[in-house]
Amino acid sequence: MSFALVMGTLCASQALAQQPPAAPQAIPEALQRFQAYATSDAYKKTVSQIATIGDSISAPECKEHKPMERAAITIFRPAAFGEGPHPVDGLWMDRIKMSRCGTPVMQNILVRAQANGQPPQMQLKMPGATSANPPMQDKVMQDVLASLAKGKCTDQTKIIPVDSKLDKETKPRKIDGKGMLVEGAWKETWVFTACGKKANIGVEFTADGKGDLAHKVK
Repeated sequence: MSFALVMGTLCASQALAQQPPAAPQAIPEALQRFQAYATSDAYKKTVSQIATIGDSISAPECKEHKPMERAAITIFRPAAFGEGPHPVDGLWMDRIKMSRCGTPVMQNILVRAQANGQPPQMQLKMPGATSANPPMQDKVMQDVLASLAKGKCTDQTKIIPVDSKLDKETKPRKIDGKGMLVEGAWKETWVFTACGKKANIGVEFTADGKGDLAHKVK
């Protein structure tokens, strides 16, 4: 798996070619330790297993659910380490590219360090290429469930997240110096299996200028 770090809630590219070469800087020890941890065989094996389970839930009709590579890590709170092997603080999202019946798709795993130094807690989030951060995903999901309930699929155990895709960026995204999204608007399609039927839910996101997002489910 390749290793990529993404600070903040969204990927921000820099026009390095327009800047003079910077003097080499030492990588902070905490970041070095996190890189070593996130690229260790044990961690990658665990994340791959969780991603495979998630993909099997999303598409049980497929016989193949194979992890291909790490697409990115989005850091929401930097990892901190004590004396043990696992971080005691930190929150990040690991995005794993899977081969689902031969088709590439992303599985997103929220990883939360435990203060007692035990292995981090891992939680499957909305699969696919959504740009929504975990709290926003939770808000959108509540509206999605309400929308599907109106369509007479009220049993939440029969609502399975399948994929998410970017449809159109209606306003260019702008990120400030702190890595916060301050401008931008875009549309996504969230795909579900709802009570045995495919459901495509349109979601519109708009930056509120304060580092957060507003959303509409259609």
